[in-house]
Amino acid sequence: MDPRKVFLIELHEIIKDYSEIRNQLVDPTEDNIIWDEFKLSKEEVNALKKYNFDDVALSAIEKTVRDTILGAFHDAFALLDAVADPNIVEVDKTWLGLTLRERELNEEEENEEEENEEFLHDEIYGAYWDWLEQRNKDK
Repeated sequence: MDPRKVFLIELHEIIKDYSEIRNQLVDPTEDNIIWDEFKLSKEEVNALKKYNFDDVALSAIEKTVRDTILGAFHDAFALLDAVADPNIVEVDKTWLGLTLRERELNEEEENEEEENEEFLHDEIYGAYWDWLEQRNKDK
């Protein structure tokens, strides 16, 4: 199967898995969230515990979350494809997007820059602080 198709199919599975949040809504705790920046406060946990979510409500919430995550990926891919421009970062030149490509098993002609390049999944959490700085730069 085409690697792009594999990636996109797997992405839909990831979106589905991450949208299944019923346990976090039905039994919220301050420890349900892995990253400290998004941990729920005691007030937030207590507010969620007040609601008696039934299966229909939980299904509706999960569908809404799934649609929202899918929309976020769509917009991120539009930025990659350069059919959208950066919104909060001012770039010095025309935004041409980024290219993702399939890696070859025995790529020997890697330059030093590529060897030292971090993986996107490793950079995403650190980029949160850069995003926060960009959001607050004019405040």
